[in-house]
Amino acid sequence: MHLVRDAFPLARPGAGLTKVAVTAASIPGTTHPQRLDRLVIGIGNEHRGDDAVGPWVARRLRHPLSGVARVLEADVGGAELIDMWAGTRYVWIVDAARAGGAPGTLYRFEVGPRDLPATLGSTSTHGVSLADAVALARVLDRLPAHLVIYGIEPLRLETGAGLSAAVKAAIEPLARRIEGEVRSAAGVPPFGAMGGTADA
Repeated sequence: MHLVRDAFPLARPGAGLTKVAVTAASIPGTTHPQRLDRLVIGIGNEHRGDDAVGPWVARRLRHPLSGVARVLEADVGGAELIDMWAGTRYVWIVDAARAGGAPGTLYRFEVGPRDLPATLGSTSTHGVSLADAVALARVLDRLPAHLVIYGIEPLRLETGAGLSAAVKAAIEPLARRIEGEVRSAAGVPPFGAMGGTADA
């Protein structure tokens, strides 16, 4: 298995992200929307500070990726993911992850033949981490053909806290990057400028 880690520059120094909850976007113009082979999942608990970044990114992408990919929010990061991506060829996941960087640091992991870092998904409030879910899916031969995981270094995970400034600032650049990757995989042109801002 091959693992690629690649942090990318942000619009502002120290920008970062968090996690989210569960909802499927409607896909107009498709007979079987559930079978689109591109899926973005934002993972996180929106009541635990920066852990909410995944859902925020998912909500940011829902409109520009309508008809191109399914966009889901999930408050779970473990084995349930295997069912969520079942039958999907291209999958992108966004989650808060403690990897020792500065708050707001973005990490990119392209799943290959080696195991993911154990710290990936370590902020989850559930028993099975994202890294464990990937390892289990590999054993069960249920990994997507193309799985990319974006981790965002959180600053705070306290219950009741909002997104930190560093994590909030990373939402827009990360959403644009993921949108570009999804559209490239689908062979469709850019959506155009993504209006609006992300507020906690």
